Amino acid sequence: MSWESVARRSRILAYGTAGLLVVAGAVCGALIDGVVGQALAIALITVGLGGALLLLFYEVGLSEDRARAREEERRRRRRG
Repeated sequence: MSWESVARRSRILAYGTAGLLVVAGAVCGALIDGVVGQALAIALITVGLGGALLLLFYEVGLSEDRARAREEERRRRRRG
């Protein structure tokens, strides 16, 4: 399934979840003292930022696929 076929609401949910994990990590780091708070903060922030980065890579890949498909269609039209 391509990202284009995913509803806008689902895209917002995906990026929102990644952002929420980052915020939750910052809150855990601020509210929970000691090593446990630091570990939670590092883990949640890393997962949130990593998820957002993966979503961005996915979007870039899909845009390259769309460009490649358009170019292939142009070539087919030129050949007749």
